[in-house]
Amino acid sequence: MDARAAEPATTPFAWRGSGLAPLPWFPFTVAASRDHVAAAEATARRAERAYWHLRRLFGFTPRFRLLVLDPADWPRFGDGPAYGTAHFTAGGHLVVGATPAAAWHEVSRGFATHLPAAVLRDLVRVHGRDPVHPLGPDLAGVADTLIAHEVAHVIAEQAGAAFPRRWLAEAFANYALVAVLADTDPAGLHRVGTLAEAARWLDDAAVGAGGLRSSPSGRTAGPPRGDEAADPFASVLVQLALTRGVYEAYADAHAAPLARWFDAARANRPAPDADHELGRMLARDVHPALGRLATRFSTAPECMPQAA
Repeated sequence: MDARAAEPATTPFAWRGSGLAPLPWFPFTVAASRDHVAAAEATARRAERAYWHLRRLFGFTPRFRLLVLDPADWPRFGDGPAYGTAHFTAGGHLVVGATPAAAWHEVSRGFATHLPAAVLRDLVRVHGRDPVHPLGPDLAGVADTLIAHEVAHVIAEQAGAAFPRRWLAEAFANYALVAVLADTDPAGLHRVGTLAEAARWLDDAAVGAGGLRSSPSGRTAGPPRGDEAADPFASVLVQLALTRGVYEAYADAHAAPLARWFDAARANRPAPDADHELGRMLARDVHPALGRLATRFSTAPECMPQAA
């Protein structure tokens, strides 16, 4: 677990010197860049749904402040990633952009370039057209849903959950995302699902090449930072492959395997060194779908994408 994530936001936020606008009446502190309060309210409501859903499921209460920032405020509160890349800071802040990361436009361009025409048409029909690359899908709606993924990472880190492979931390957060969206935002789950199904045409090469990268917190995320070599399109394809795998578990048994996984990860039992043994352990203790993911990702490089 990242030492920074172990420091809950227990001290009051310094509003007077922050220049940010407070958003009261949430179970965690919420602050926003002053011209983006409406966007922050929507993000905070999504985060609140994830907070309550996962708190009930896991029996664990995370401590954090949600900061929704514009590019001007980002350098003052963030820990260095490119604008829009969600991350948890040493000060206990869950920092997200008031607008999606620019890398999402490059992801859209990747889909427009590589998907079969019929598949791309179906994707654009669901998501609309990207404003920068109009042949590709507008992924802003998918980006908006990912706050549940980030809240799951915060919970796992603060609870001391250990994952013996980096891709497992991402799969866990993606499972949490699916569980939260299924109960709170079926339309959001549909958007994620259509993208995941379209990615079936493309992601084998991405998994083989790797796309998951490291971050200061040692976990993984959505589009990678602009100063890193990882391809944002390949990173997202890997995330979508993980999402399809955990969705199999959700479709079969809903959130029960996720709760078992959280408890097992907190127990921090020694993990086998061999990937095939890890797959058997996941299939037995969590769900067979996780065992199948282990078989697939055992051949992928360890430099996996960080989620945003």
